Amino acid sequence: MKIETTKGEDSGCWASFEAALRISDTVTPRPPMRVGVFIWSFVILLSVSLLMLCVGDKLNASGMVMTRFMASTQAPLTAQYAYSDKARDQITVVMYDQQFLEDTHSAWPISYQDHADWLLRLAGDPAARPKAILLDITFGQGRNDPTLPALKKALCTVQNEFKVPIFLAALPAASDGRLTVRAGLADDQPAGAPNCFTLVGVDYLPDPLDGLAWSYQLSRHRSAAGWQSGPASDPEVQPSYRSAAMAIAQDAANLDLGRESVPMSLIWGHNSAPQPDRPNRLAACRPGEFGWQNFIPGVVRQFFEDPAKPPLCPYHRTLSMAQLGELSEKELAPYLAHRYVMVGANIPGYNDFVDSPVHRLLPGVYLHAMALDNFLTYGSDYKLSAEWTDGPLAALLVPCGLVVLVVLVVHLVWSAVIRWLAPQLSSPAWYDNVLEKNTKQRTLKCLVTAVVWLARILVQTIVAMWLIAKLQDYFRIGMLPVVELVSMTLLAEGLNYLSKLRWYFLGKEQPDKQTQPQTEPLTP
Repeated sequence: MKIETTKGEDSGCWASFEAALRISDTVTPRPPMRVGVFIWSFVILLSVSLLMLCVGDKLNASGMVMTRFMASTQAPLTAQYAYSDKARDQITVVMYDQQFLEDTHSAWPISYQDHADWLLRLAGDPAARPKAILLDITFGQGRNDPTLPALKKALCTVQNEFKVPIFLAALPAASDGRLTVRAGLADDQPAGAPNCFTLVGVDYLPDPLDGLAWSYQLSRHRSAAGWQSGPASDPEVQPSYRSAAMAIAQDAANLDLGRESVPMSLIWGHNSAPQPDRPNRLAACRPGEFGWQNFIPGVVRQFFEDPAKPPLCPYHRTLSMAQLGELSEKELAPYLAHRYVMVGANIPGYNDFVDSPVHRLLPGVYLHAMALDNFLTYGSDYKLSAEWTDGPLAALLVPCGLVVLVVLVVHLVWSAVIRWLAPQLSSPAWYDNVLEKNTKQRTLKCLVTAVVWLARILVQTIVAMWLIAKLQDYFRIGMLPVVELVSMTLLAEGLNYLSKLRWYFLGKEQPDKQTQPQTEPLTP
């Protein structure tokens, strides 16, 4: 079949649209690639991707988990190549863990006196005092322990005498929604006395589709519709609180985070800090280092990765609380001096975990450490957790359009290379003749076509992943919605969307057996 064009027709919108529908057709000769054709090709692919994203979300939100599969593959690549480690060494995580319980012959929960002693150990050395301490342990439930005054005294000593701000994890009370701790810890404070700690929120809202920590709440308030993200419009009436990382960034790091609009899109770090004296539970972990493997999509990588390989080490340096009693003050100084120290617990039966898209299951304190790292890295330009349903559409379309454009360009370049290396694969004559051969030749043709198709999709995916990682440096929008749209783009490519659109707009077309593949404009 010949595509007859005249000078007037070729410049028309319909002619460009019709030619765009044929850019990957192997039955008819390839039309000449002109600016109008390229623009139509991009508009068609972007429109189809947005439509698939919209329809998939409306029909069945759980179906969008497929896009999160690509996002979980993208996360390590973005963490590895697009996230700076300039703030990594400013944060240290200290854990109450099994090693601590065994070395101190203790049981969990430990006494308030023990908490006080280890807190003073953390901040007692004048040459190695932290910038701030987060206690990610909620003292909300009352228990019969007469040493509670010792913990309160230690908190006041560290914050008011040692001048190390204390941020104490708390949960909102069911009655009034205010952050609260047990009786005797925050009450009966003398009038005019300085505060001994700042209560901060530590609740974790996992992603409703895959349960991973893609975002981080900054502040929350309670309204008539329940708990909502963002500051309260009337703090005197509406209960509200700040998250741990936000409070530390504002009060201890003195960062101006600007006006809060949506939660943070959390970027997890990958390349873990070097640490020779890791705690026992991390002795066999795998240091996060640069590697080419993260460029390979997860669906392919799983075929050659060792499923028994050690887990990835946490991004931030981590100590067991037991090591505070084993290491000298000189050895502890690099971990504590002028650092933000986050104290958490990883005790059997203590259910405080977060599911990271990079490290998988981690103790919950690492969530706040990573969020603080994001604040220290980006400041007021921290990434925004925008969604297609309620995010700034214009801001989303720019990075999404760039990635879809690259997917299209890779498609066109790939097709040109295939025509150059193996022109018979796109020859209408070969397409027809092979059907007249025996089953063996038809099988070979199917295998060759499938391999070429898979290779193209793989190359498009790798290039798209690389670009998404690079764009993270230039846009405040988190890359999760971009990954979602690109997943639909690659799915549309895999389903050969153009062949369906050709059938709809142009009807069924028969190949011209006498026509050979051409790359130059056809004449009547």
